[in-house]
Amino acid sequence: MSLVPRPREVIATGGVVPYDPDGLELTSDPALGPEAYRAEVGPRGIALASGGPAGEFYGRATLRALGDVPIGTLADGPRFAWRGVLLDPARHFLPKDFVLRMIDLLAEHRLNVLQLHLTDDQGWRLPVRSHPRLTEVGGEHYTHDDLREIVAYAAERFVTVVPEINVPGHVQAALAAYPELGNDPGAGVQVWQGWGVSPHTLNLEESTIDFFVDVLDEVVDLFPSPYVHLGGDECLTDEWAATPRALERIAELGLSGPEAARGWITGRLVAHLEQRGRRAVFWYERADGPAGAVAMTWLDEESGALAAHAGHDVVLTPHLRTYLDYPTGYEDGPFAPDRFLALRDVYGFDPQPPTDAAGRVLGVQAQLWGEYLPTPAHVERQAFPRLSAFAEVAWGTAGDYDGFLARLPSHLARLGLAT
Repeated sequence: MSLVPRPREVIATGGVVPYDPDGLELTSDPALGPEAYRAEVGPRGIALASGGPAGEFYGRATLRALGDVPIGTLADGPRFAWRGVLLDPARHFLPKDFVLRMIDLLAEHRLNVLQLHLTDDQGWRLPVRSHPRLTEVGGEHYTHDDLREIVAYAAERFVTVVPEINVPGHVQAALAAYPELGNDPGAGVQVWQGWGVSPHTLNLEESTIDFFVDVLDEVVDLFPSPYVHLGGDECLTDEWAATPRALERIAELGLSGPEAARGWITGRLVAHLEQRGRRAVFWYERADGPAGAVAMTWLDEESGALAAHAGHDVVLTPHLRTYLDYPTGYEDGPFAPDRFLALRDVYGFDPQPPTDAAGRVLGVQAQLWGEYLPTPAHVERQAFPRLSAFAEVAWGTAGDYDGFLARLPSHLARLGLAT
């Protein structure tokens, strides 16, 4: 049996029939849920019932992967509605064709969200017509047509593309293009050539809010996703604390201090997205995130419950379980010695929503941050086979690890991936 798709329930009565895509009997059963399906397999053929187009897509994928389908009943549906993967073309640009390849691989693994990290200190990959220097200075980038093609290609495979525009930290590439957005416009900030956490942040002027409203309006026009990610993580407050004009603005706005400035900026942009009919997502680090936004809890496995109890809907992203850019073992390198992620530990991730707020956990997401992944080959090498393990966790079929390992080689070969 191939690895993914892997049916949650198989009731085999003996014998198999070959899968014939043209011979399927298709029916609709809304009671199954939009991504669920049930296949009744008999000697004369296969009847596939689904709760919606996505369910039919996943059912067909399962039957195609099996080839010879066991006679009986196959029934399946996901544990989590959000089953995501982050790609980071901001640090090292990823060509459009590779993004399309990754979408194919996500769909084969029944993963349904692609988060594109489009802006950071090291690059700006999204054209904004009203602010052309963002890409003139920010480096190699996608065109609007590229992004429309990516979105449409993903939609055909039931993958939603969620764009990420980082504020108010991780903005050094934007400041290099438009210094007036920063706290010291005369500092001569350049697109960052290094890694880590940049000390530079956006200033607190209304003109800066207006600038990023323009950016988000272009994002909303390009991406039909109901979600837009605003970053919000690793935002140092030192510039605000040391800049007289920032302190003046903090007083004018009635904020408690520099530590409250991040929440003010993100809150303003969350409100604008809500006016445009979109919902913001942010990286959850402490209990000061914008109300109404979805929290991605990356620090640890306990943060999910904290964010849910604070009233946020949550996507679980604990870094020691989901950061696939980490090495697989105790290897020398930038993450040594305490940050690594073995294949066994990905497969053993058992995300447990809090019992009193389980409905707030939307799902889980794996990350492929790009600092140390300079080429598509590096990204793919880090992603697999760990992303195959994560897919079973996200869908809810992770079980016996030894059985997973036994199924893995044929699965990777089928998808043209290195073992």
